[in-house]
Amino acid sequence: MKLKYLGTAAAEAVPALFCECEVCERARELGGRNVRTRSQALLDGRLLIDFPADTYLHVLREGLRLHEINSCIVTHCHSDHIYPGDLWCLISYAGRRREKRAFHLYGTGAVLEMVRAQCEDIEQIIREGGLCLHEIRPFEPFEVEGYRVTALKADHGAPESVVYAVEGPGGKAMLYAHDTGLLQEESMEYLRGSGLRFGLVSYDCTNGLLEHGERNHMGINGDVRFRELLEKAGVLAEGCVHVANHFSHNGGGAGYDEMVPAAGERGFLTSYDGMEVEF
Repeated sequence: MKLKYLGTAAAEAVPALFCECEVCERARELGGRNVRTRSQALLDGRLLIDFPADTYLHVLREGLRLHEINSCIVTHCHSDHIYPGDLWCLISYAGRRREKRAFHLYGTGAVLEMVRAQCEDIEQIIREGGLCLHEIRPFEPFEVEGYRVTALKADHGAPESVVYAVEGPGGKAMLYAHDTGLLQEESMEYLRGSGLRFGLVSYDCTNGLLEHGERNHMGINGDVRFRELLEKAGVLAEGCVHVANHFSHNGGGAGYDEMVPAAGERGFLTSYDGMEVEF
């Protein structure tokens, strides 16, 4: 399995639009991996995770061939993870595909309610077969693009927020854990009984180097604690890759260059836009 990080920032991105903090100014000056767009990832070139406002930028910059992708799973209803306005481009005269097929969007009731409210002409798009909405529920696995996907309840402020455990062929699996604090007992209990062994865990690191960070979002110290809980639960495969992701400019002064050594000494990779990890 291969995960490509298309965007690796929290809601404001880095640099943030109106911000003059040290992290944002340094990102403007240095560019490169210090610049982060809103969170999105692609698994094995076919399963999209989240649909932020920066999706179009990812099409241009990362070579995301969205017209060839049929399925997207959405973590929660905050606008940096689902931007319904751009789904309007699925209407027949805006998205003229050579082969008629639907774009399948999977999310909780709160996500689908937001899509229905904010996507212009959505009923026409659905009637034309351009979009198919699938409501998912925590702890009820579903099949998509050859994967078995299970939503787990996240510890986050948006209604019905989830993180995803994704199982692929050959027993490989990953845990994609954004936006969340430490998973609460109901989700950890599910994992302990799941038989899953994760070859990759992607951790929320919105709080960066800040000492607090085990509820709603995490920082690198919260990620260490979360890894310990996963180890204790027996769900980490040998050689599991641990990736800190979803960064804010408000993370204790840490841009990419500052985060790399801090995460590295704790056994984590630091994500950047365009990074690919095979596991």
